[in-house]
Amino acid sequence: MRLQARRLTRRCFLAGVGAAIGDFGTPPHARAQTASDAFRLLRAHPAGASASGADPALRYDGSLPGPTLRAKRGEELRVRLVNALAEPTGVHWHGVRLPNAMDGAPPLTQPAVEPGASFDYRFRPPDAGTFWYHAGIAAQVDRGLHGALIVEEAQPVGVDRDLVLVIGTSGDAADARAMVPVNGSLRPDFAVKSGERVRLRLVNASAARALAVRLADPAPWVMAIDGQPAEPALARDGRVRLGPGNRIDLFVDMTRAGGTIVPLLMGGGADEQPIARLVYERGGEENTSPRAAPPPLPPNPLPAHIDLRSSLKAELTLANAKPLDPAGAPLFTARRGRAVTLAIRNTSGHPWVVHLHGHSFRLLDRLDDGWKPYWMDTLLVREQTERIAFVADNPGKWLVDCRMLERHGADARSWFVVS
Repeated sequence: MRLQARRLTRRCFLAGVGAAIGDFGTPPHARAQTASDAFRLLRAHPAGASASGADPALRYDGSLPGPTLRAKRGEELRVRLVNALAEPTGVHWHGVRLPNAMDGAPPLTQPAVEPGASFDYRFRPPDAGTFWYHAGIAAQVDRGLHGALIVEEAQPVGVDRDLVLVIGTSGDAADARAMVPVNGSLRPDFAVKSGERVRLRLVNASAARALAVRLADPAPWVMAIDGQPAEPALARDGRVRLGPGNRIDLFVDMTRAGGTIVPLLMGGGADEQPIARLVYERGGEENTSPRAAPPPLPPNPLPAHIDLRSSLKAELTLANAKPLDPAGAPLFTARRGRAVTLAIRNTSGHPWVVHLHGHSFRLLDRLDDGWKPYWMDTLLVREQTERIAFVADNPGKWLVDCRMLERHGADARSWFVVS
């Protein structure tokens, strides 16, 4: 028997997004790069001494976030990491279903890139969407080693402007909890025009901080979650939630007059604060008429059905920090193409974020074997048990990266094998 997603309703979709994902335009220095026959050089280096005396900030190519990388779906992306740090590193391509040797998860999929050395990453992203790259060593992510990876659809999507908003940290470990920059700046402005339909690509680039983000007016359409297209639905109260590592694509119709300022707010209630602004340009023709609902984004090649009845059943318990042991036994081993149902139990008393490498998964309903009508690769797990399902169709040794929220260094990393 094959079970499939229940029919989508706007109410159940938005409720699921809020429960599953968590609480809570590219700047000039983040230059878009298109893949070519040559390797794109990506240099990791220190950014100077920390003002707080904590671990020094780090950068890719001198910018925070690192440069926005762009490629077409199915086009080969070639990136050469040059390690100019005084410590080992690597690059993980978060959410990309890529070959195992390119996943950038030392020491499981490759040795760490030592100081003064380099490593060539080459892969063809099979999915269009919003992804990101970051250091494969967790402690380096909040120090500044992260950036956006945009995989463009084969055909243009019906938007007038495409803005990437990487919501991260200052790059200074001591300020990571207090400062919430967008594209490396505090409260930046993004120019828009009346009548435009704007694609906002939101990336939570924090290693251990959940975000609640609200765009009050106009209410945005949720178009994609973790890089995978979803059935378009208006965000309830204009709010979306992103756990660490989550991405959400929004379509926003600019229906205000020139000179209007629309803040992007973070937090809730009395603690809500602007983190960026959409600023309508003055002059020119104004078009404040509502636009028709957008059609779904083009689908990516993910399975329409998952055979849950014959799936491999596995369990992961989140309790204590545990270092990765590639020499130990894997969490489970699955034959290529087999469905897997993974129960994730949180008994720690604290929320955790769980990122599955190399695969996208469905979040299963708690009351039955239906699943939410969207795909994810990163899940916030509170004090409960969540179940996810996926098809283990990508061979190799894959990391299950688990991190306790707001507690840096509290990791419980496991791994599984697809043979």
